[in-house]
Formats: sequence, structure tokens, C-alpha cells
Amino acid sequence: MINLEQISGLPMEVDDQYRIKLHPPALQTGPLFFRKFSEMQPVLMDQTTKPPQPETYSVFRGIQLADDVYKIKDNRLSYDVTIIPSLMLGVEFNKTLGHYHEKITGTQYAHPEMYEVLSGKALFFLQKMDPELKNLITILAIEAETGHKVIYPPNYAHIIVNIGNQPLVTANWISTDYKPMYEPIRDRQGMAYYVVPDKHGYKFEKNPKYSEHPVVRMVTVEDTISKQFGFTLQEPMYVTAMRDSMLLEFLNNPKKYAVQLSTIAS
Repeated sequence: MINLEQISGLPMEVDDQYRIKLHPPALQTGPLFFRKFSEMQPVLMDQTTKPPQPETYSVFRGIQLADDVYKIKDNRLSYDVTIIPSLMLGVEFNKTLGHYHEKITGTQYAHPEMYEVLSGKALFFLQKMDPELKNLITILAIEAETGHKVIYPPNYAHIIVNIGNQPLVTANWISTDYKPMYEPIRDRQGMAYYVVPDKHGYKFEKNPKYSEHPVVRMVTVEDTISKQFGFTLQEPMYVTAMRDSMLLEFLNNPKKYAVQLSTIAS
């Protein structure tokens, strides 16, 4: 059992079956889904890998306090929790499937996203390609532990990798208008690099389905949460956002915050 109340600001915990257990006044208004191993197989380094278990991670969408339901809905937001068990997918650490976001109509910006590690140790792996999704431009990797917050800039594909030996639990704020694109990742058998163990903890192995492999740039957590976004490492992002929901305006209007968001990857 992992108690998440203090770190998340919500009365909830993870049970031994990797399910979220909510306590009043917390509730879930969105769907729950489990990522099947068969869905992960197309993005694995070794596609002959045998499944360690039928489901490799789970996502609980629309978690919130009862008093915040209308505020969150009116701001077109969702607070979701993802649980990624500590296991191996063949030679790789367990990870999420990975996707891009479609660009917002009439703009060159896709919806960004904000994450917080509630328990465990994560590696957030992001990559940006040209507008035609043919050539890689930039690759970022961010190590994060409990309490750390990470903002994904617009137009980056992303995965979360559990590089620890305990279940990884993350929360995210995202616009309910976002539309994921999984095909560009599936079509190339995953991201540009795979994350595998080595004597130093982990290393990056090139995915040969990509013609170029920019150097992976390690970014610190502090770099991704600038004070200009109004969030700190000391307070749960749910609590901060519900005190002032305008702090999350950048999730639905990234064009307005283009300069601030660009500093994350600069």
C-alpha cells in the first residue's frame, strides 16, 4: 500500500494490485484503462519478448475532489494518475507506450502537459521531430523522483520509464481537448532510443528505425518548472492549481505562453 495523500493533496492510495483507492471526498469522473502487453509489443526493442504479465501499466483519469469538479470541467482539464510497476519488458525498463499530441487547430502548437511524481523514480524521455515527423530535432531526458514536477513542451513525443525498483506513480494535468497520436511512435518501433539497465543504472540504446540520433540532453527538474509557471517542488500541483486554476492556462493556450514554454527545452 502506498499512501499518496500528503504528496498529492488528495485522499488516495495505491493498493497491492496497483489500483487507486480513493477516499471521500475524492472521486473519479473519467475512465480507467490498462495497457496490455500486446499493445506494447510493437514499440519494444525486442519484439520477441515474452509478457511479464498481461498488463504493464494503468491510467486513472479524472481524479478530483468533489468540490473541484465544476472548476476542473469549466477549465477543460483532467487530473490523471498513472501506475507503472517495476518490471522488465525484455531488456528494457517498463515504460509507457508513447505518443505525440495533435496540433491545436489554427496554430503550430500541440497541447503541453504537466507531470508530478507521486512515488518512485522516473525518467521522462521526450523527442521532437520536424513538422512532417520525418527528422529528429531534439531529445530530452529528465530524471525525477517523488515530489518533482515536469512540464512537457508543445510538439514533443513522450514516454515515462520506471527506472526504479518500486512502482512508479505519476499524476498529470492535461487539457481535455488534447488528441494523442500513437502511430508515429508505433510505426518506428518506439522512440529514438530505448532505456536499458547498465552498471551505472541505465543507458540509451539507439533505435535503428530512426535515421538520425541526436545526443540525449539531460535536463534537470528545476529547469522544467520555472517560477514563471507558479508551481514549486514543495506543494502538490493539484493543490496549487485548485487555488489558482489560471496557472494551468498554458495547457489550453500554449501559443500565449510560447516564450515561457520554449525555455524548458532551451
